[in-house]
Amino acid sequence: MPAKKASASATRILPCAGLPGHASDRSAELCCRHPKPVSITSERRTMSIRKLRFSSAKSLLLALLSLVGQGREAIAADIPAQSVLLPDTKAGKLAQGWLEACQDSRQIRAWTIAHLSAEAAKNVSVDDIAQEDARKCSIDGGYHVAEITKSDAGVISLLMVGLKSGIWYGMQFNADSTGKIENVGYWPATPPESSMPKDLGDAAIATRAKALVTERAQAGLFSGIVSVARGTQLVVSASGGYANREKKTPITGSTQFTLGSMGKMLTAAAIGQLVDQKKLAFDDKVGKFFPDYPNQTVRDKVTVSMLLSHTAGLGDFLGKRTPAMMKNGTKRAAEFLTLFDKDEPRFEPGTKWDYSNAGLVLAGAIVEAASGEDYPDYLRKHIFAVAGMVNSDPNNIPHKNAGTVTPYTKRGEKGGTADWHEAEADIGSPAGGALSTADDLVRFADALRSGKLVSPGVFAQMTKPWRAGEHYGYALEIEDVYGRTVVGHSGGYPGVSTYLHLVLDSPYTVVTLSNFDFPSEPYVGVPVVALVAERAKRDAAQKP
Repeated sequence: MPAKKASASATRILPCAGLPGHASDRSAELCCRHPKPVSITSERRTMSIRKLRFSSAKSLLLALLSLVGQGREAIAADIPAQSVLLPDTKAGKLAQGWLEACQDSRQIRAWTIAHLSAEAAKNVSVDDIAQEDARKCSIDGGYHVAEITKSDAGVISLLMVGLKSGIWYGMQFNADSTGKIENVGYWPATPPESSMPKDLGDAAIATRAKALVTERAQAGLFSGIVSVARGTQLVVSASGGYANREKKTPITGSTQFTLGSMGKMLTAAAIGQLVDQKKLAFDDKVGKFFPDYPNQTVRDKVTVSMLLSHTAGLGDFLGKRTPAMMKNGTKRAAEFLTLFDKDEPRFEPGTKWDYSNAGLVLAGAIVEAASGEDYPDYLRKHIFAVAGMVNSDPNNIPHKNAGTVTPYTKRGEKGGTADWHEAEADIGSPAGGALSTADDLVRFADALRSGKLVSPGVFAQMTKPWRAGEHYGYALEIEDVYGRTVVGHSGGYPGVSTYLHLVLDSPYTVVTLSNFDFPSEPYVGVPVVALVAERAKRDAAQKP
């Protein structure tokens, strides 16, 4: 989760398909979860949780209905050559040029270099972007544009599918006044609902999940595991790649992964328990627990609910962690507070949403103040033990055992690297970074929704958007997939790409864990969640 500092107004090319070396994993998640034209800094972990959902597609795409189960050559052969006609705008011309160049991976590199704006080229590694474009075009074999989802003079957003890979993507181009690329990103997208297969029984979902993992792993897009469960009963658990590439260690349901920001869900569950015990309330202010908190605005105006929903106006602290913290770890959440407790909020608390790691750390410190226990110990006793998470750890003290994955990244100090190398390990905090396994996270999800960890009333509050129309609750991302509400949280860090999804009003859970850079997880997680959400929808329709 640490990030390098950047100018507050620096524009980044958003690396939604894993472009190495020119922006942080947080920036990548921003694009992939929330495809809007933005100016960002790599020291902010602004995540959105709006995955693209498209409920309709052209009838000509019916040949693509199966993401797996038929050969890639057959998929490509069934796609009509004609895509949706793109508009004659600056952004439309850029998209058309990129798509045409992408048909030949030898051309795309030269095209990308020629069409980056001068401003964009100042902030990114042009060679890294060009090489990644060439790699992606080779894997996907070009693209068929199914739908234009947004278009004006300077911006165009597309829904498209790889001709060879069958992977669905969203893609967005932002053009500057001269028609050059100001910002561009592409991200794995939820396929059209019409593409869901007729058979979504357990065996069919298992077959498709296994095939997806195999295909993505063979393409170098995924290393990790995906598990689908009904309650605590596994429907399928499929893995690809290695926990350790050198030793060729297989990945299993008991393999430990660093969770990244998925760990925020643990903090929310801890707060929820203390609310149930009436030791605190969601509308309690920071000053109740820290009467001497240095910043008066935070002390007097920020509530627990604002901390959990990223509406307090607090910023980040990850880049401020000391070398001693990273080497030796911490014993208490409160140790992080001096890194940001004098900072003024970026906006009036409660009025806006802005992703904040500092806010979750302060929430973790409130867990300590209200419970009388250190945050790591609280997790062990009241979250892991209660949920049956036997292979999970707060990771507040750096350590590694034989069952922990090696994180692999293609990001380096001076940009992207050609080969995977071991990433720097993170330490755990209330903002994320704990260790867990696919099997443990299935148990955590079941304990969360079943009332074992928090009461149904508190869980309902956690899964409610902080404001009508928003897509974030209490440390839970909220999305709509084919009319089903899906909640959970993602995590991104060099060598970490994770997501835990719970389909509400159903017993279904999807866990996706990867030891590759973001966006490794969405390449498998997005299509598997689509299958499971559609299954839940059909199950509900059959109930009397």
